[in-house]
Amino acid sequence: MSKNDSPAMTKKDSTVKKRGAATKKKKYTVKKKKRDTAKKSEVMTKKRKLDGGVHGESPQVMTVYLNLAQALVNPSTAEKSSALVSLLEKNLKLAKPFKSKKKSGVDPSKKKQSAAWSRHKMISSLSQNSTYWVLKVIDSRRFSETELEMVLDVFRWVLVGYFDSKKSQIKVYFLEEVFRRRVWIVRKLFGFLVEKRVNPKVDFRRVKALGLVSEGLRSLVSVSKETREESKKRMKSHMGKLSCLVKELVENVHEKQVRRAKVRKFCGRVFKIVSSLRLTKSFLKGLGPDGQRGCETALGDLFLNLKNTED
Repeated sequence: MSKNDSPAMTKKDSTVKKRGAATKKKKYTVKKKKRDTAKKSEVMTKKRKLDGGVHGESPQVMTVYLNLAQALVNPSTAEKSSALVSLLEKNLKLAKPFKSKKKSGVDPSKKKQSAAWSRHKMISSLSQNSTYWVLKVIDSRRFSETELEMVLDVFRWVLVGYFDSKKSQIKVYFLEEVFRRRVWIVRKLFGFLVEKRVNPKVDFRRVKALGLVSEGLRSLVSVSKETREESKKRMKSHMGKLSCLVKELVENVHEKQVRRAKVRKFCGRVFKIVSSLRLTKSFLKGLGPDGQRGCETALGDLFLNLKNTED
């Protein structure tokens, strides 16, 4: 090959290389699109399977999920947790990511504690999201009253543990969210909830659980005129227990201002509901003379305003 031919050949080789690179890029793009399409199809298939399980077409989905969840919380499978979390998240689409942020430069003991805490939070999050999902499954099917009563028994057991044991790790906000999502549960358990709140074995739950009772009240009462009579009927059936709760609150005023404020806020909500449904007379009767005096002392004008609306 002569020196004069070298530039031409170099230019030709360069063109061939460019065409080859373009062809490879095109093939890669096509393969990528195929992979994305296949992945999308797989996700949709899994979603249809989950939907089928929810609507009764494939009951095996509950068994599969239960087995995965048990494997996840089993200490012997701790090393495989990340893979199981991925299955529960991506395959069943049940919850938000549970993965914790990785940290570097931490001493082994603290790193071990951090790992244990991250695992605890992950399992806690899984439990909560699983509860929401199972309740969704229950609502989508036609269960008998006996079967639904079994569901209520589970929540009764949870409430007993919360009010009677310091070891209970149930969070109030979780129960509030359950009540918010499934009104039928709190309507069935409201009387039981108030009873446990009046006489808890764990004293610090007294004020902390008022938010839970408030959520229950919100579920009992509807602002719609069409259901006003139904709301009144539901409230009237719990009036005695509600009066006892308010009486107990004003007779055991807490030293901390923050907790007193929570009690005042809760009582104000009760008074507002009672007066709006024209149940003031029934409520005052439930309080009795001692309870009314306690309300006047602890709540002042807030209670006097209620008495002025007596029907």
